Amino acid sequence: MLMPSAMTGTVAETKRTLRGTAKFVRGRVAPEDRRHAAESLVRHAATVPLLAVPPENGVAAAYYPIGGEIDSRLLIDWMRQVGWRIALPTVEQASAPLTFREWLPDAVLDEGPFCTRQPPRGAPALIPTVILIPLLAFDTLGYRLGYGGGYYDRTLAALADAGHRAVSVGVAFAVQEIETVPHESWDRRLDMVLTERGVLPLRDAPKPNNGSS
Repeated sequence: MLMPSAMTGTVAETKRTLRGTAKFVRGRVAPEDRRHAAESLVRHAATVPLLAVPPENGVAAAYYPIGGEIDSRLLIDWMRQVGWRIALPTVEQASAPLTFREWLPDAVLDEGPFCTRQPPRGAPALIPTVILIPLLAFDTLGYRLGYGGGYYDRTLAALADAGHRAVSVGVAFAVQEIETVPHESWDRRLDMVLTERGVLPLRDAPKPNNGSS
């Protein structure tokens, strides 16, 4: 388990320091272990009824892996097979909530901000039922350490304000678990974390709303 630095200074300063350590630890996962981890995600996801049996018109907002993130593509393929519509996040305005646009099989993705890949703006915008969220670190209370932009926190808050309860699923390597993620009042907790070692339920997740366009 990755251990965070001492909680000194402000929460923001502690997060900045921890991000460097977390990126280093995540980056040390060997290529062969990464391949096995991607396969294991599917096996463990299949044990979660919410993921294995999507609701009618269920939308899974996934992510296209960049950098050292755990590879989500096999998981996305499996979710398509069991009936999920797949969307990917798009950054359409700085500091605004994310928009999730449909990603059809074999559709070409555009280059987005921060080296991301995203559907073109002409793709339909969808309201997610489930959101798969990449991260740098997580703890057993459901707090995640992201990249510092606050996009997912703003997005989850905006969805909730609009009456859409999306279940948030952190997707990570097990080695990314830490004892405590420093957090502030606006940091949103995850509902569960999916790793190559299994599913870590963090709190009771209410039944989500069905996704829709």
